[in-house]
Amino acid sequence: MNDGKKLKYLDAARSVFLRYGYRRANMNDIAQAAGISRAALYLVFKNKEEIFVGVIERWVDEIIAEVRNAIATSLTVKEKLEQAFEFWAVRPYEMMCSSPESKELLECNWDFAQASLNEAYRKFESTIAPLIAASAAGRNKGGYLAPERTAHILVSAVYGLKHTAKTSMELRQLIEELLFLALPHLIEVTKKRA
Repeated sequence: MNDGKKLKYLDAARSVFLRYGYRRANMNDIAQAAGISRAALYLVFKNKEEIFVGVIERWVDEIIAEVRNAIATSLTVKEKLEQAFEFWAVRPYEMMCSSPESKELLECNWDFAQASLNEAYRKFESTIAPLIAASAAGRNKGGYLAPERTAHILVSAVYGLKHTAKTSMELRQLIEELLFLALPHLIEVTKKRA
């Protein structure tokens, strides 16, 4: 099996999970969306759980690539961090608001997928930690947490903010204020948005 076909099957499975949610999706749905037989699907993936984990891992890689592209084109560290959280948190939040089924995929609360979810958070944290380190370069290190620890705290806090925000605008504002709390030397909070 070449990787291109496997990725095609994972993309088809993602569309099924987004449409039906994990619980209601089945191997027949996924096979049909992929344009193969159920038996052929089982030759590539042993079960729905393996497909789900593959979908999560592929999606995270796509998001991390988008984050890195956004970071490369942003000018200030503040803009880079805001763009990183836009792709990592705000856009998935908007997707969850528009489709309850997507919440199962994006929140990934299944025990069998926890290792992949933990790896996803680690990848994102390692993507933003250098930005935090660059923002502290040349500053007195006293009183500042290590960039990796700051990244971990920011990512964990934003996870909680996604559950309290009522709109994507509110989530953006909360993220901006969180960045100000964590990195006051770097971030100036925009006046409260309407």
